[in-house]
Amino acid sequence: MSSKQQLLAQYDLHDVLFNNVIADISDEESNRCVADPMNNVKWLAGHMLWAQHNLANIGGARLDLPWRDHFHTKQGGSAEDLNAPESELPALQQIKDKWNEFAPAIRTGLENLPEEALNTVIEKRHPIQPFDNTLGGLWAFINHHQAYTIGQIGILRRGLGKEAMKYFKE
Repeated sequence: MSSKQQLLAQYDLHDVLFNNVIADISDEESNRCVADPMNNVKWLAGHMLWAQHNLANIGGARLDLPWRDHFHTKQGGSAEDLNAPESELPALQQIKDKWNEFAPAIRTGLENLPEEALNTVIEKRHPIQPFDNTLGGLWAFINHHQAYTIGQIGILRRGLGKEAMKYFKE
């Protein structure tokens, strides 16, 4: 299996797990802080959507990301994120719907990326070192970020009294 196929397999898994980990969580529950100073489910889900925008950029898909002002981080935020106009905080279902709207275009862009492009050196600011500064390295980091955040939501899900996340597509 090529590096790109492995990265795509992880992307596909995260697409399933994102939907599964937020399943049956109400908007009210998604706003609840289970323990201070932990993030809530809604912020984590919105932050994952924000990170998907980076994968869209890698694959050349141009998507209009709403709610930029709510879900970026200071370390990873772009000038566009940091200067985004104020928006209304979305419902968890709106975040899920936007994720599922974006996913096919992101997947297609990543799938069409030539394997050799993964070795392209990039000049993107990155919060984690060591980082090999290649497009493939950035994609691998974003995949890790998504898995880590799914795990955080999984813990919060259990703290909300929900069943554990399922690993298969329902």
